Amino acid sequence: MTDMRKPLMVLAIVACLIMSVIGGLVPILQGWIFFVLALYLFATEFDSGRRYVKAARRRWPTLSQWISKARTHRWAPRHLREFDDLTDPSK
Repeated sequence: MTDMRKPLMVLAIVACLIMSVIGGLVPILQGWIFFVLALYLFATEFDSGRRYVKAARRRWPTLSQWISKARTHRWAPRHLREFDDLTDPSK
């Protein structure tokens, strides 16, 4: 089962990114939630993902605003605080 974890995570990340694009086009679906979820999975599963997300949050402050907005959303995963702490560019 551990051999399948990384490929399944990559598949989940791609699915979330596709849903975020669809959410950007369909007004009913909130696309930014799926985008933040994809970043969360990328940063928590891969060390390189953590570095990329930190650099992206440093470069685009709007991304940090999205993450903090998603952190307080009622559908947000409980571990989003950990993700925010892990990828906080000020730390």
